[in-house]
Amino acid sequence: MTNRFKLGGQVMLALTGLAGATQAQTLEMVVPFSAGGGTDTVARVFEQPFAAALERTVVIRNNAGASGTIGAAAVAAADADGNTVGYLPIGPVAIQPSLRETSYGLDDFSYICQTTSTPVFLLQSAKADKETLGDWVDQGTSDRVVYGSSGPGTIPHLAMAAFASAAGLKAVHLPFDGTGMAMNAMAGGEIDLFVDTATVLEANDVKALAVFAAERVEAYPDIPTMAEAGFDLEFSVWQGLFGPAGLSDEAKDGFAQACKAAVESEAFADLAAKTNTGIRYQGPEAFEAFVRENTRMNVEILKEAGLVK
Repeated sequence: MTNRFKLGGQVMLALTGLAGATQAQTLEMVVPFSAGGGTDTVARVFEQPFAAALERTVVIRNNAGASGTIGAAAVAAADADGNTVGYLPIGPVAIQPSLRETSYGLDDFSYICQTTSTPVFLLQSAKADKETLGDWVDQGTSDRVVYGSSGPGTIPHLAMAAFASAAGLKAVHLPFDGTGMAMNAMAGGEIDLFVDTATVLEANDVKALAVFAAERVEAYPDIPTMAEAGFDLEFSVWQGLFGPAGLSDEAKDGFAQACKAAVESEAFADLAAKTNTGIRYQGPEAFEAFVRENTRMNVEILKEAGLVK
């Protein structure tokens, strides 16, 4: 018997902790954004080894809208019978409920596993006359600095707002409807700084000044961390697997075992290498603690930015 089928058998045994008669062969995985987007792309690669480890059919349902909160609400409202999970990123779980009225909160989910954590970089135009992060601090403490984002409350906004506050910058926030428009604005000199992942760094004529991570990124060894510049700031775009509140411990453990197998699969590693996505697995307890602390930190930044009271 192969290790894969041994794991599959262990997962199925764990899932028998559910009310067996209600468990379907097909598991629905809700993705809260449209097909072809960043979250959907990763979810579809994750789904295949995850389904193989579970020995169940997994069907992805794209339930987009309202910055991901419609899909997240569908996961929170689902029956806790082990037939519905959600592949959700940071936004609809740990940011948007603080910005808008939602039908769910942190207590309405079961936390299964974290799958990715991709650090973000502080970017400037490659044509800018500045060389280091310190150059922008010197300007921003005496004159204004304009930074863009892909929308209020997004990670690019929160990370830059936290940096501006820590550095005492006279910063002006200029939000855009997506990263593409912000990159056009940077190319035209409308904004000075932007924060985003390595995917944006590679696809545009920009230079990275620092990374919001505890350590330098292996693929970019010459880019210093924010801490090296004197700012203890870490931000990443993360994703994970959630269920509705009330899943049994046996069900969560079964899903978590399958999640770990998927995260460690060759297919997931290949995707990570091609898209500069950071792989990070955390099981149920560690993931829940991480999400709750991340949410708390985001609320404080949103308050400092004047977006919430």
